[in-house]
Amino acid sequence: MKQGKARFDYQLNKVNLLLTESKNHENSPLWLLLNDLRTPMFMLESLSKIYTKFHDKVFFTELKERFKEIEDALGAIDHYAEFLREFHADEKIPESIKSYLENKTREKVTAFNEILTKGGWNNGKAITKINEGLEIAKWQEEEEEIANIEKYYGKQISKIKEFITETTFDFDNIEDDVHELRRKLRWLSIYPHAFQGAIQLHETKGSATQLEKYLTEETVSSPFNQLPESENLSHHLYLEKNHFLALSWIIADLGNLKDKGLKITELKDAFQEIFFLKDAEAMNESYLVLGEEHPKMETLLQKASVVSKAFFEEKILDKLIWGAD
Repeated sequence: MKQGKARFDYQLNKVNLLLTESKNHENSPLWLLLNDLRTPMFMLESLSKIYTKFHDKVFFTELKERFKEIEDALGAIDHYAEFLREFHADEKIPESIKSYLENKTREKVTAFNEILTKGGWNNGKAITKINEGLEIAKWQEEEEEIANIEKYYGKQISKIKEFITETTFDFDNIEDDVHELRRKLRWLSIYPHAFQGAIQLHETKGSATQLEKYLTEETVSSPFNQLPESENLSHHLYLEKNHFLALSWIIADLGNLKDKGLKITELKDAFQEIFFLKDAEAMNESYLVLGEEHPKMETLLQKASVVSKAFFEEKILDKLIWGAD
């Protein structure tokens, strides 16, 4: 079996097991969220994104959209459910806001269930059809595939640099600037896991000293920074270990700032939808609920701008790819 198909099989088996087990639970969509269907869908989406570039573009684009639809639906549920979990016991949060989040969560769960049903995920037809297509796909030999993965990875780095150049680090929107930058950076950390050992880390002399501020204990010990290995591969793409860890650090830091910012915007949207407030009024209500200890949006955007500018000025992404064998 070619490695490309094996990578899809590995993740699809996880999906199939979760879908099968979910039938034993009353609220199967919520069970799937809580039992992390989202991660294998992320992996499948990332594989499809890359294979569209050097395999059957039509087929793998269709796969990418199917996996993305599931992942987006799960993300939408998680978005509201996470705020609901956080706000549930907070007496400062009005009951009307909590009810709003409950309704939004149910709405997204219903939408996800419709996707599972219409898409044939609940009855196994979706996975069967996907496997049929994967079975006849013309997979590349290992060495050629690694060369193409390296080329794709390099192009994604170039696109991120173009994106950040366009913003000139003048962030004014938590979703369009901070969240979007983090999304793009995060894919660079997802691909190595999706490729099940084809991408490995290589530590170069002196890089740990140069990047010491990024190499926190939390970053270095994170399970997500331990890449899968494979004894069946002869060719690999290597990423410089400490630059990869620095990438992980900036993803986590931007994620923290993003979460605090989205908490503001979620409350603002809720106040507007429930009480028909103008932007400024709804924002003020959000700040009153969150309290003085919660940073203002301007502060969060400024911090994200500063930390991103420092990261890119050190040209960490330029030194991320070490080479292939």
